[in-house]
Amino acid sequence: MLICLALLCGCRKLRSHVWIDGDRETANYYVAQATHIAYPAVNEPVAVAAYALDPHRLRNLDSSAIRDISLAEAIHTSLTNSQIVRSSGQFLSSSNPLLNSPDLLPSRYDPAIQESGVLFGQRGVEAALSEFDAQFTSSMLWGHNETISNNAFTSGGLTPGDTLLEDTGVFNSEISKRFGGGGQFAVSHNWNYSLNNSPGRLFGSVYEGSTRAEFRQPLLAGAGTEYTRIAGPVSESIQGVTGVGQGVLVARINNDMALADFEQAVHTLLRDIETQYWQLYLGYQAYHSQVAARDAALDVWRQLESRARVGGAGAGLAAEADARDTYYRLRGQADAALDSLYAAEAELRRLMGLTVNDGEILRPTDEPVTANVLPDWNQNLLTAFARRPELRRQKWSIKSLDLQLRAAENLTRPRLDFVSAYQVNGFGDDLLGSPADGVTTKHLGNAYDTLASNQQTGWNLGLQFSVPIGLRYAHAQVRQFELRLAKAQAALQEQEVEISHEVAAAFRDLDRTYLALENSTQRLAAARDQHAALQSQHETDSERTPAQEVFRAQEAVAQAEITLASGLVEYNVALMNVQYRTGQLLEYDGITLTEGPWPSAAYSDADRHATARGKALPAILMRETTPPLGQ
Repeated sequence: MLICLALLCGCRKLRSHVWIDGDRETANYYVAQATHIAYPAVNEPVAVAAYALDPHRLRNLDSSAIRDISLAEAIHTSLTNSQIVRSSGQFLSSSNPLLNSPDLLPSRYDPAIQESGVLFGQRGVEAALSEFDAQFTSSMLWGHNETISNNAFTSGGLTPGDTLLEDTGVFNSEISKRFGGGGQFAVSHNWNYSLNNSPGRLFGSVYEGSTRAEFRQPLLAGAGTEYTRIAGPVSESIQGVTGVGQGVLVARINNDMALADFEQAVHTLLRDIETQYWQLYLGYQAYHSQVAARDAALDVWRQLESRARVGGAGAGLAAEADARDTYYRLRGQADAALDSLYAAEAELRRLMGLTVNDGEILRPTDEPVTANVLPDWNQNLLTAFARRPELRRQKWSIKSLDLQLRAAENLTRPRLDFVSAYQVNGFGDDLLGSPADGVTTKHLGNAYDTLASNQQTGWNLGLQFSVPIGLRYAHAQVRQFELRLAKAQAALQEQEVEISHEVAAAFRDLDRTYLALENSTQRLAAARDQHAALQSQHETDSERTPAQEVFRAQEAVAQAEITLASGLVEYNVALMNVQYRTGQLLEYDGITLTEGPWPSAAYSDADRHATARGKALPAILMRETTPPLGQ
């Protein structure tokens, strides 16, 4: 009946249409409550973004205070606020990973997450070291059983048909420890209690138990500290091995790879910050030039409008309309430049982790570099090969695969284990109490007393051997790691070729932008000279040189200024890109990455090493004072 009820009871899906005594409204209410979308109730403080002011925009020209900011301050602020590392390519994208898959974004937590990893393939050092923690297990189970005796010879003297009443109790406890060489040691203690009404027993209730010590040591497959540090302790069955990358060494390499990934993310963030900083600088320069051209067009329009009213020379409806058209065109360009400035400032704020508007508007204070920088090709190429975090990560991957290949080759040997055990047995009418049992002269009343007397002992010693015929699994695993290692080495070579092309492209951009900067400088000088000449001619003979020509020369000066500012920005971005492509951007910006504080024991260890180096202490003293690995 209980089984039937368990099968009948359960959860059902609510049908789409439910009728309760013909009450359609009530039914629809329950359907709506059952199918509505639920939202999580999370007690989180109100985000800082909720207090942001109305953004800077063309129809909201507020009087925000100007906040001058240097490039160093922008970088410092962005690093302080970037718990999740942002990227300039994410914004306004339909596949923005910050909104669609935030768990995949790089963050300052990633190295620590890897360090504390516990899953297979993602284990941190602590999880790998936990394999060597002592394990304690204990259990206690009591029971009662009543059965009909059917055989006088197997029921301990009961008459067939009588009921055998039996109470039992089992207590087990064990502590085990794995060693760096692959061995395992365990000490266990157990008691079995039984009480029954069998007349053939010496004691109605009795305690039987033992204390046992066991030791197992692999001799072939899975033996040695090298294998254990790479793959972790060997599995009891070679076919059931989940991999050879669960050891401390591979876990530490995984941490180093996570640090390389984090460094690469910081590199990218610095590149985006500096690029956007100079884009904001360009936004200000372009806006000021467009405003100057717009104001000049307004002056020309007003002059022509005044002359047209009085019928002055060089004035007319066509000239006035042309000037008016030019003014509104330039005013539109000035508005577009201001909007671009606001957009650049907002993007810089986003990368810095600031709110949309905090009552201030950022303005760069650093001036771009104009000097002709000539970096050395060979030195920068070798520096890129040494410092690029992508190459360092790939080299760590190759090191990990090489170690795992050696561990896999270890498993191509048969499994041969040395096993041994020693135990002391105990027996008694009571667990504790008087040694006298009242039945025999053997003093079997106290079970712990007989156990401590060490009179009943047992031991075993020997070897266990097992090998899959053909070792196909082990050889397939070796072949896989050989292929993965070959692929990783080929990928490293291709990465170096790719990086050499990136550095070459950065050098080409540096030359192109500098030459373009020189051309823009000369063009601006020519435009200013032309404007000055036309201005002088206009003042001498306004009919021969009308104001429109002077104004168009002024507009050419503004465009030349914008082109020069754009060239300055491109040149400085190219300089930064050389540092980025060679892996020197962190050093160039004065930033150092560290893993955090050491464990307390590491400081004393380092102090002993420093003292030994300073005083030239013998190596034997170093070995005596240095703690073992893992302590």
